[in-house]
Amino acid sequence: DKIEGTVIKRDDGAGNILLSCAEAKEVLGWDKLAAYLEEKTILSVKISEVVNKGVVAYLEGIRGFIPASHLALEYVEDLSTFVGQTMDVRVITVEKEKKKLVLSARDVLREREAEKLNQKIAMLSPGTVLEGKVESLMPYGAFVDLGGVDGLIHISEMSWGRISNPREVLKEGQAVEVFVLDVDKEKGKISLSLKDANMNPWKLAVDKYAVGSIVEGKVVRMVPFGAFVELEPGVDGLVHISQIANKHVVKPEDELKVGEIINVKVLEVNSEQKKISLSKRQADAPAEAPAEAPAEEAAPVEE
Repeated sequence: DKIEGTVIKRDDGAGNILLSCAEAKEVLGWDKLAAYLEEKTILSVKISEVVNKGVVAYLEGIRGFIPASHLALEYVEDLSTFVGQTMDVRVITVEKEKKKLVLSARDVLREREAEKLNQKIAMLSPGTVLEGKVESLMPYGAFVDLGGVDGLIHISEMSWGRISNPREVLKEGQAVEVFVLDVDKEKGKISLSLKDANMNPWKLAVDKYAVGSIVEGKVVRMVPFGAFVELEPGVDGLVHISQIANKHVVKPEDELKVGEIINVKVLEVNSEQKKISLSKRQADAPAEAPAEAPAEEAAPVEE
């Protein structure tokens, strides 16, 4: 057999060189561990016992310590359940002089979870329809679990109409059907929407709100130059200040109030720019009475 040994003595008194296989194995073991640390090698170890704040596993014949916080992705209460198990670990600390070896199974698990996440994200593309579950609600939107991958529905993508809080539309734990808007594969971010692009009300606006027709709407917002009127959720039109009344109007608030239901006449529709021009003045104008025909002159009566 060829063996490796560390020289203990050059002369044991009888002219022999005294060697130690155990010391050689340990020296070479620390060298290998240093290489594992540098190369971030994933290794398989068997948990042998539980100690204070962690467990012990041997690697290259050297006693290694796995802290409880590095055993799993989540907190582990009973460490004894790991004894006898074989785990994949990575070396995170090697101090030969102090004979200190620290291993981590958590780092390997995190890396594999990240790989799975990237694979799932890589399979997504804008326009994909997915089933998900609302995990949490924030003032700016909702996070949805798509089966191990989280996506965000911004508040502006929850309804064609205006909402001030996501809780008006969703609740935690609710199952939802979402549409993928964008996938940032580098950052691992997924943008979602509850709004089906095919149901965009602006696509039907030209036919539904024909120029010249009179429709009903609700005043939703005042601006210095006029008032915005909601014709349906997601479709607002502008009544310019000059089209509010048959008189000079200084401020829209002088003639209208938010929440008021009014009749308006459609003046112009631009679905691409999402703009509709309306007129309350023309909608309120009384229909013109047909002009009376001039009276016929009486024919002279013959005597």
